[in-house]
Amino acid sequence: MQKEEAAPNDQEENEAEALELVLFQVPECYVYLIPPRKSAASYRADEWDVNKWVWEGILKVISKGEECIIRLEDKNTSELYARAFLRKGEPHPVEPVIDSSRYFVLRVEENIDGRLRHAFIGIGFRERTEAYDFQAALHDHMKYLDKKKTAEEMEQKFQQTSLVDYSLKEGETLVLQLKNVSVSSFSCQLCPVTHANYWSTLIEFNLLLLSTEKR
Repeated sequence: MQKEEAAPNDQEENEAEALELVLFQVPECYVYLIPPRKSAASYRADEWDVNKWVWEGILKVISKGEECIIRLEDKNTSELYARAFLRKGEPHPVEPVIDSSRYFVLRVEENIDGRLRHAFIGIGFRERTEAYDFQAALHDHMKYLDKKKTAEEMEQKFQQTSLVDYSLKEGETLVLQLKNVSVSSFSCQLCPVTHANYWSTLIEFNLLLLSTEKR
């Protein structure tokens, strides 16, 4: 039992360390109790009676680490009413209805007595622009995760390739093949370069190129 109590505390501490960024906020969001889905058909707002909402308050979209949180809060007290989570690799918690651009079905979740429970509610916005910005904020978070993953893969690839040592070792030779340079200007076209005279040969080669460009 002690281990089970310690785990949530550790999780809360890790969540507190992550920086919260508000991607979207609207002061008026409406919540509806919706009938269960009877089939695989999409949700329709005209089945809800959109003029009779059960709750009204603030909706926020918050980016926290790799997690995106949709919070419904009381206007006056900021008390949490419900929340949903957008996570990479999990089903999207927001589903648009097919008969309006201002209404969505939200899959909310809550930890009750140590058990994670889910429910589906309807949400609506007063303006279409608010609904558009709401979806854009969710899309921006997923795009951020994709860019973050790409950057981490590039960094890992760079670290692997940077470990390769391209310097000349003792006894190794480097052959310089020069084109369009007269033999009189340089001693030979194929010049073996050893570890001992590498730098002197390189300096001589650069001086030769400079004099050739001036001509």
